[in-house]
Amino acid sequence: MLQRPRDHWQPARRDLSREITPLLAINGIIVLVLLVLALSFPSASEWISAAVQAEFVGGGEPGMAPTQIAQPNDAIGTISSN
Repeated sequence: MLQRPRDHWQPARRDLSREITPLLAINGIIVLVLLVLALSFPSASEWISAAVQAEFVGGGEPGMAPTQIAQPNDAIGTISSN
């Protein structure tokens, strides 16, 4: 029977904290910057709201007609073998 050391069969464990910590720090910095920008320019929410309303509310002819869902026919007939 072939004998090998136990360490050979077990995969090497990596320290994930070295990879996760920079990602969390970068995401935290991005969120902090966005929060500071939102608090320093409160009128930005009004700009965004006006832009969304101009883009999606009313504003002319729709590109497509609304979808009509087919309604089942209430009349069901039965066939007799007589």
